[in-house]
Amino acid sequence: MTGESAFEQQELKAERGEPRTMTSQHPSSRTFRGNLILILLGALVASLVVGGVLWARSNTTWIKKQAGGSAWYLTYEGKSVRGEPRAAVRYRHNPDRYKPQQRDEQLGSTRLPWSTKVVVNTGAEARVEVTPAGDGIASCRILLDGVRVVASGKSPGPGRPAVCHVITSKTPEKWPR
Repeated sequence: MTGESAFEQQELKAERGEPRTMTSQHPSSRTFRGNLILILLGALVASLVVGGVLWARSNTTWIKKQAGGSAWYLTYEGKSVRGEPRAAVRYRHNPDRYKPQQRDEQLGSTRLPWSTKVVVNTGAEARVEVTPAGDGIASCRILLDGVRVVASGKSPGPGRPAVCHVITSKTPEKWPR
């Protein structure tokens, strides 16, 4: 077996019924290339996923503006501080979050405390006015998502309206502190 090539040695072993053995401890270049391609494809897919997530996070506002319907859910409240618990109430809202027009609602004599949930488009004015009956004093509040107070007011004197107003954030999902 001394002058024979590795291939010839393998053939002789096969003729004698001996199992074939690899002549090299290193994987073939074909296996190496296959593994390299799989690793590169995995890295490419991972980088595309990470890049897509980062792009979506930074462009959510733009996407929402293009889709329309960016609005804030607010709660208007009115309370009697002193005097008769009745007031005339006026408030502004958007009847359709996909259209820019606002509507002012006016309620006649309304029992206090009073509240209503409204939708106000981004960058629009949210406003509520509570005019107490007689010589009463009223207060008002505008709450974001029914929790965070974004505007509040109190009658400056007996029988004078309590006015609350705020311009909503132009950026969806990001109300300034």
